[in-house]
Amino acid sequence: MIPENPSPKKFWYADLEGFEFRSQQRLKEDLGIDEDSAELILHLRNQVIALQSRLHELEAELATYKTNQHMRLACYREVFYEGTWIELDYPD
Repeated sequence: MIPENPSPKKFWYADLEGFEFRSQQRLKEDLGIDEDSAELILHLRNQVIALQSRLHELEAELATYKTNQHMRLACYREVFYEGTWIELDYPD
């Protein structure tokens, strides 16, 4: 199907290019929010996204730290058990 009156788009955006502008326009037109408030909403949204990203990074670091701790503890336990067996083999 070919539309009778195709209207070419005036602007082509990359995936995220112009997202802020389009979001701000939607806030103003659809919700009736003034320009300053729309700008503040988008700024706060960006902060939330940045904080969520940082939280995921910290969770990954914590998981890595816990894994390393468990590996160290396993090594210490192995050395301890070997030392215990050596002491049991050689009574005083």
